[in-house]
Amino acid sequence: MTSIIFSLETLFEKNKNYEIALGQKKYLRDQFSFLGLKTPVRRQLQKEAFNQHKIESEKKLLETLQALWEKEEREYQHAAVDLALKYKKRASKEALPIYEKMIRTKSWWDTVDIIASNLIGALVLKYPLLKKEVSTWINDSDLWIRRSALLFQLKYKEKADKKLLFSLIEKTIEEEDFFIRKAIGWVLREHSKIDPLSIQKFIEKNEKKLSNLSIKEGSKYL
Repeated sequence: MTSIIFSLETLFEKNKNYEIALGQKKYLRDQFSFLGLKTPVRRQLQKEAFNQHKIESEKKLLETLQALWEKEEREYQHAAVDLALKYKKRASKEALPIYEKMIRTKSWWDTVDIIASNLIGALVLKYPLLKKEVSTWINDSDLWIRRSALLFQLKYKEKADKKLLFSLIEKTIEEEDFFIRKAIGWVLREHSKIDPLSIQKFIEKNEKKLSNLSIKEGSKYL
C-alpha cells in the first residue's frame, strides 16, 4: 500500500457518515458502496493527503490509480479521478490503457464523463496518433466506452475534428440507450457554442434519425 492510499484511508474512515452513505448509494442506483463523504469534504481530505504525499513518477501514479480503483467504496474511485486530473500533464501514452480500464470497470457517469472529457481528451491532444485508437471505441460492445468515444472531444472547442465527431455520432445515432442519446446531445450542444452553423446543419440533416433528447440537448444554444 502506498503512503497516499494509507493517508486517504485514515482520513476517509475518520470522517465517514453512515446516513449520508445510504443516500449516496441510493442516488447511484445501489451500484456502489459509500463511506458517506460529501464531495466538498472528500476533496478537502484528498487535498491534505495529496499535498503530503507527492507522486514523483508516472509509474507510481498509474499504480496508485489502479489500487484506488480496486477499493470498494466509491469515494476511492472519485479520489483516483481527481488524482489523475492533478497529474494529467505527466501522463504519457502509457496512461491510456489505465484510463480505459477505469472506464470499463465500476462504470457510471460520475466517473466516466470526467475521464473521457478531461483525461482521454487531454491525452489525445498531447498524442494525436491516439485519436485513431480512441475513435475505434465507438464500435465497442461496452456502452461506456462508446459514450467515451463521443465525449473525448467535448472540451476541444476550435480544436475539434468535426468530421470525426459527426462520423462517431452517425454510428450511434439510432441507439436507444439514454446515455448514448444524452452524450450525442451534449457534444452537439457544446460544439454549437463554437460553430453553430455546422451543428445546425447536422441536426437538420439527421432530424429523422436523432432522438428527441439529442435534438433538445443539441439545439439548446441554437
